[in-house]
Amino acid sequence: MIGHAPDGGPVHLDLTEAADGGIGPHGVVAGSGAAELLRALVHGLAAGHSPDEVTFVLLDAESGAFGALDRLPHTAVLLDGARPDLLPRLIEVLEGELALRKRLLVAAGCSSHREYLRLTANHPPMPALVLACHGFPALLAGRPALLDLFRRIGWLGRARGLHLLLAGTELTEAGLHDLTTYFGYRIALPGAPDLLLGSPAARSLPPGHGFLSSGPGVLSTDPGVLSTGSGLPSAGPGSHAGAVGPLPFRFADAPGSLPAPLTTGPPPTHRTWLPPLDEAPTLDELAGPVVTDTDQTPRFADHTLHGALQVPIAILDKPREHRRDIIWLPAAGNVAIVGAPGSGRTTLLRTLILSLALSHTTPDVRILAPSSIAADYRQLPLVHGVLGPPAGAAQPRPGGSVGSVPGDQQPPPAHGIADVSTAADDARRDLYALLDDPQGDTVLMIDGWAEFWDARPDWHDLLLQIAERGTARGLHLVATATSWSDFDPRFAEHFASRLELRLTDPADSAIDPAVAATVPPDQPGRGIVPAPGTPAGALHFLATRPELAATPHADLLAALRTDHCAECGFTYRSIAPAEVPSRLRTTGSRFAAALLAATDLRRRPAPDVWSALEYTCHVRDMLRAQRDRLALALAVDNPSFTPMGRDERPVRDAYNTQDPHTVLTELDQAAEALAAAFEALSPAELARTGTYNWPRPATRTLLWIGRHTLHETVHHTLDITRQSPPRTP
Repeated sequence: MIGHAPDGGPVHLDLTEAADGGIGPHGVVAGSGAAELLRALVHGLAAGHSPDEVTFVLLDAESGAFGALDRLPHTAVLLDGARPDLLPRLIEVLEGELALRKRLLVAAGCSSHREYLRLTANHPPMPALVLACHGFPALLAGRPALLDLFRRIGWLGRARGLHLLLAGTELTEAGLHDLTTYFGYRIALPGAPDLLLGSPAARSLPPGHGFLSSGPGVLSTDPGVLSTGSGLPSAGPGSHAGAVGPLPFRFADAPGSLPAPLTTGPPPTHRTWLPPLDEAPTLDELAGPVVTDTDQTPRFADHTLHGALQVPIAILDKPREHRRDIIWLPAAGNVAIVGAPGSGRTTLLRTLILSLALSHTTPDVRILAPSSIAADYRQLPLVHGVLGPPAGAAQPRPGGSVGSVPGDQQPPPAHGIADVSTAADDARRDLYALLDDPQGDTVLMIDGWAEFWDARPDWHDLLLQIAERGTARGLHLVATATSWSDFDPRFAEHFASRLELRLTDPADSAIDPAVAATVPPDQPGRGIVPAPGTPAGALHFLATRPELAATPHADLLAALRTDHCAECGFTYRSIAPAEVPSRLRTTGSRFAAALLAATDLRRRPAPDVWSALEYTCHVRDMLRAQRDRLALALAVDNPSFTPMGRDERPVRDAYNTQDPHTVLTELDQAAEALAAAFEALSPAELARTGTYNWPRPATRTLLWIGRHTLHETVHHTLDITRQSPPRTP
């Protein structure tokens, strides 16, 4: 009900078609009080229908016309004059809605929305969509795409369940364009132009009054706005029977605020509007939760991501389809990322590294990363080399070679990648070797292609070979650049994945210059990707943040680094369970060789650094303590292991006064006893757990304890070796 007739009877507005007794589906309101009446109409629709029966798109050329109606669950979106930039998005959304409704009608074998609603029980809901627009002449001015959309809704809305409800204070023939063809009803309020009714009748209307005209025909008096199609009751007694011509009426009192039941009702089944890509998602928001495995290492819970070389890199915006998708970047191919400075190129590389770290293990995947990657990323297990700036050598990471194999005095470079402390020439040599002798997967990242290409002509042939045939041999190229023209034309066909961030000049876009011009200038991580088959040929994306929503970033990186020691190069997962006993048995010989090279076994290099003999005593006692912990974990479920008191023992047990030969013998015996204990464990027993206190209290498996013990032996052998004088050639 929109008001009362002069005889006191209610005046109802029925937006259904004339065939159903209505005067819809489209209409116009003009004159003083249009905003108030528009609010009352929307409120009345919401009060009588669920969000699956009617949904609103509210447009306001200024702001405030619709009050708090955006809080209704029926409201898909409220756009006002403060956000004119969102109108192109709305056009896409509504064009997509028209196409979606056509598909649903065809699939259901229906020719109209009215027919479809009779079959709703067997098909997805298709609520009536009311596009209510206040100040529409101003909105349409200079926006031919929006006017064309209004025309399409006017023409197709009748069959597809879309309604135009347009309002303005002042209307002109030019402002109405040719939309009058589609209006089934007109509401003239005080001050409405004569052209609305074809007479000056509205000039003398007092405030709060108006005329309702449906043109030729009889006005509907049904009490429900969408009565026939939505199952509302038919006209009740006392409804005003309209007549041909304008019907005078007085406004009904509109509610001052929205009742709580209206704003807290269930949301619609289908969301027509999704807001723009404003807030970058985190990795776990896209790929699902991250959990800790039996070794307390963070991993994606979705096992299908493990080892897949496919990672979630961004959220893809599809407003026309009313949805968002995840961009899964296939790192198994070559990837090009192009964007202006500050557009988020390096952040995308960090996201890729972190995604791979959460879904892959060493030695399955190795990364040769650029020096632009922050230090905390360089220490992740998968990062086995850092390619330094173009003018110099690779930046070293403290200690050890890439992928050092515990137990070997001269560890070969794992996976063929050069030691990170070596120059770029060595990395180039090892990458050439991988082309001929593939070993797993290696991802070569170059951040700033033009600078690298210009400074390293000796890499040109290698990079081209990696681009052309590397993917078949486990070598994958990920490169960033400021412009597509930075790449040699020979590389053009070899980048299977292309991400284009904000460009310095959108005209340089290799995807679509017009779409590239709409990438926000102040939002790093926003960009476009090719989208063949879409009207624009491109879609917007927002890159994932390299972090988790549920875990502080520093804690995540620390947890990932516990699987790998950046100082000695030891990687826990590189040790298979069956290798633990045999590697433990080499402990005695390795320490004997290290002590033999030491010049003074009892000298401390610094007051807080142990001597070579003290390190050896510590490892002996650690091996004994681990043997006791194994026995306890086999006898008791998830025990809490007592710390061995490593800091107190050197003084309490006078490590530096003990006999080196005796210590080495005891160390060898302790290593053999622990090796035999591990050798006897079944897979189920290796999975038994206890609470270990390093690096912080956590539940650890016996397999982790075995690997950690090996790490201790490798690391402390390195500590002793550092105290030895360098050998002269």
